Amino acid sequence: MQLQNHIGWIHQQFRVMYSSNSRGIATNQVPISETSLAIRLCVLIIGMLILTGSQSHAAELAISGVTPEIAENIRLTVGTIPDFPEDLSARVTQSVSEQAQEALAAVGYFSAKVESRYTRTSSGQRISLTIQPNDPVRIRTVLPLILGPAREDGDYMPVLGRLPLRRNAVFNSDDYETAKNTLIDAALDRGYFEFEFIESSVEVSRKTLSADITLKANSGVRYVFGEITFEQDTFSEAFLNRWLVFREGDPFESSQLASFTKDLQDSGYFKSVRVIPQLDAKYGATVPVVVKLVATDENHVGIGIGYATDTELRTKLTWSKPRINRHGHSAEVDLRLSSIKQNISFSYRIPRRNNPLANYWGLEFGLQNEQTSDDTESLLSSWQVQRVRKFSSDWQESLFLRWERERFTIGDTDTDTDLLLPGVAYSRVRSEGRPFITKGHSTSVKLMYGSRDALSTIDFLKGTFNFKYIKEVVEDNTLILAMQYGALRSNDYPRVPVTQRFFAGGDRSVRGYAFGDLSPRNIAQEAVGGRYLEVTSLEYNYRLSESWSAAAFVDVGRAFNNFDTRYSTGAGVGVRWQSPVGPFRLDVAMPVDNDDFDSPRIHLSLGPDL
Repeated sequence: MQLQNHIGWIHQQFRVMYSSNSRGIATNQVPISETSLAIRLCVLIIGMLILTGSQSHAAELAISGVTPEIAENIRLTVGTIPDFPEDLSARVTQSVSEQAQEALAAVGYFSAKVESRYTRTSSGQRISLTIQPNDPVRIRTVLPLILGPAREDGDYMPVLGRLPLRRNAVFNSDDYETAKNTLIDAALDRGYFEFEFIESSVEVSRKTLSADITLKANSGVRYVFGEITFEQDTFSEAFLNRWLVFREGDPFESSQLASFTKDLQDSGYFKSVRVIPQLDAKYGATVPVVVKLVATDENHVGIGIGYATDTELRTKLTWSKPRINRHGHSAEVDLRLSSIKQNISFSYRIPRRNNPLANYWGLEFGLQNEQTSDDTESLLSSWQVQRVRKFSSDWQESLFLRWERERFTIGDTDTDTDLLLPGVAYSRVRSEGRPFITKGHSTSVKLMYGSRDALSTIDFLKGTFNFKYIKEVVEDNTLILAMQYGALRSNDYPRVPVTQRFFAGGDRSVRGYAFGDLSPRNIAQEAVGGRYLEVTSLEYNYRLSESWSAAAFVDVGRAFNNFDTRYSTGAGVGVRWQSPVGPFRLDVAMPVDNDDFDSPRIHLSLGPDL
């Protein structure tokens, strides 16, 4: 360890020597004299000679007179100081003092006074720096000037407003370098690969304590996308071209390459995606793109198992075929079993138009047996055809036609109902942060209608609205607000299928209550489902580590027919684990306003937060 400290400090001294000798006051450093360089070089040579023989502790560096942030910047500049012979103390102390001056200048304190002192204490050697920072240099003028085609680029020029350089702000060399890199990065992102600075300078006046900054650059021509080549032998060229968000001849934009790559990766069709822009002088101002794809396996099988108080043991088995033909058709079979619900479904997807991930035809068929409560059960068969498309605003629309036949039992009454339901649904999800979401929201709205004049047993109208909002209020502390609303109308409510009625309670509703337990009841006190639904949840999450967080929550809701029905409240605590397949939640909850509960309920769930 001592040898590493010595080597690290020597490397630091060479770095500072080089930096100080090669960068003048025109950028951000105080000039260093040839005498100072000679002193440092001497110290370094002697230090290298004594490396192997030194076994003592590193020298202590004590700093006073400045803020902790500036002191830390000085420590980073100086680095770890290895123990040194007593007769070199004056030279080492002078070297450390000069490095402190350079660190102070880098954050705008060009007129700072540094007093240094060497002492030997009972614990070892110490170099003390007493600093009088004085007034800092402030930015007087900032002149960013872009020449060339980028000057007329409405999507590039706003970058000037994001530069971390403001008049009257304390000059900081890191901000200056960040501003230069910001201009370069934005230019490269938009295809200005010949971007170069004609002039980049900082003129510092010690007399007026001011800095004048000039950043003058020529963007050069904007490159365009060249020929796009797919290297694969699985899908048709026409199908792959649907994924393109740019065409040959379009202006280059790296964000379009990133979006294209992500869509291919998320499609489920490929286990390997490489999108390679060909930047080469032989292509001139065009950028050909090579897309290397390796198709995923022809069949996927998934198995899941879990447990919750509501469902007891539950299992899931899925089989999917991501690619049925060269046109990207896909199919999936899903089987789910638990004590309260058993269902099997088959879905078939046909890509359409551009961006097939969000624009497709979908065909679905399903069978489901469900016991919503001890008194209510149903057997449902259904099929659905839908057309899905996504708008530029991230809203996704589904126009669907659904047919379902349900045989259900409430108490001792058996009922059969057929419904043919045209409908529309809209949804949107936006989020920031991974794996923990720091800000995001999801919204979904669904409306469907059935009529006795159009093959339905009853007249039927139903609408639902779901909203969820996540916000990190301070670091590691997140609030989650969720709301569910629903309403239905029918000319013959007793024949409304159980699966279309509203029930509350369970792990995705009012936790602490059994699944479907909150519901209007008939004379025999059997749960029969309601016309309306209202559920609101407020949850607080505290992040414990990169993968774990703790939660506390309160859920309030009701499924009802009459608006004077009281709300039910559940509350509890839980833990969250960011598993490889999504957030896993374990909650323990109990009713707040019900003294008849037997014990707290355990709720398990797995799936995205939004």
